[in-house]
Amino acid sequence: MKKYILLIFVVIIAAAGYFLLARGQHKLASNAAITVTDSTGATVHIPAEPKRIVFLNASNLEIFASLGGKAVGKPTSNSYPEDIKASLKDIPEVGQIHAPNLEKIISLKPDLVVGTNVPFHVMLRKPLEMAGVPLYLNMINSYEDVLKSVDDFGRMAGKEKEAAAKRAQIEKDYAELTQDVQKGKGPKMLVIFGSPDSFNMSTKLSFSGDLVERLGGVNIADKAENVKDSSYIPLSMEFVAKENPDVVLLITMGGSKEILEKLRSNMRDNAIWHDVNAVKNNRVYQLPPSLFTVNPGTHTIEAMKIMKEYMYGDVK
Repeated sequence: MKKYILLIFVVIIAAAGYFLLARGQHKLASNAAITVTDSTGATVHIPAEPKRIVFLNASNLEIFASLGGKAVGKPTSNSYPEDIKASLKDIPEVGQIHAPNLEKIISLKPDLVVGTNVPFHVMLRKPLEMAGVPLYLNMINSYEDVLKSVDDFGRMAGKEKEAAAKRAQIEKDYAELTQDVQKGKGPKMLVIFGSPDSFNMSTKLSFSGDLVERLGGVNIADKAENVKDSSYIPLSMEFVAKENPDVVLLITMGGSKEILEKLRSNMRDNAIWHDVNAVKNNRVYQLPPSLFTVNPGTHTIEAMKIMKEYMYGDVK
């Protein structure tokens, strides 16, 4: 009897040890770090399975949330699409994209912070490192960047299956939308991005410029001498008159009516505009701010459909 009791006791101890070891191994696995390279070229050690992610910009969060990911901090923004607004409603805000609140971010005890390549996010890298929090900066400047971000955020959210399905649907819709497009055979295009300070032309290195090229348009901004590695370059009326675009697309910061009216007034009052084909043929259109002021992420095909209609369709 004593032998049986002793045997049972040993089994219980062994079982307890096994479960404690398993718990410890699971904890180690969940806290394991992987090494990645972000959009700035920086090497970042991030959790393999981050549990508390704070986002600093709406575009990255849109993709993450659309896959079912749960963030613990979000940027202050009016640019979230309707399909994710409800899921973001109760998430604490950490400031606007150009004014993140470091104290608030750290108070949320994140194990990862995700931002984009703007100075106000880059400068947070050191203070966050001192707090033991990695910063991953992800730029989305092209259709390919959207697909990569879907993959990356799917892994971060533990939603690989959902990410694979989302990517497959985007690629299917993209193939259908571009099947009749001939590269460089479309209309001559000018995409103007208006802010309170200036008007700029979007090059192929910007998201809207990338879409123009994918839809077969000829972006006149890419012919400018001062393009280099810039996503946007200052608007030059002499250059516009010389290149004479067939279609002009307008993007205004936050859909500002004041900025839009300032630009339209310029077109009315500046005689150079009057001889531009796009103006003469009434082919000047405003793009929806919700899809073009910030990167549309998983709504990229929706943005492309609107742009294609303006480029080739009979839009009133």
